[in-house]
Amino acid sequence: MTFKGPGYSADAQVDRKTGQYEVSESRLGVIAVLNDLHKGRDSGAVWKTVIDIAAGLLTCISLTGLILIYYIHKHRAAGVILLAAGAALAGMLYMLAVP
Repeated sequence: MTFKGPGYSADAQVDRKTGQYEVSESRLGVIAVLNDLHKGRDSGAVWKTVIDIAAGLLTCISLTGLILIYYIHKHRAAGVILLAAGAALAGMLYMLAVP
């Protein structure tokens, strides 16, 4: 049997004939817990829903920022330039860092 959680794993092997069991447990520390929570790995349906809601809210905030920059004529050009620069930087980092 395997039990998993964020930054945690336990494997139990049971001998049905003798009732003997062996458990191996690994706790990977705070960074592994935060990484697993960030990715939603082994964290349950409620946490995955929280992540999805947060992603939706951040997307709405980003889109409203783009809409607002369109209506502010004084800062529109700078906003579009920064948007393009950020997209290009993200694209380059993806191409260089993701195998």
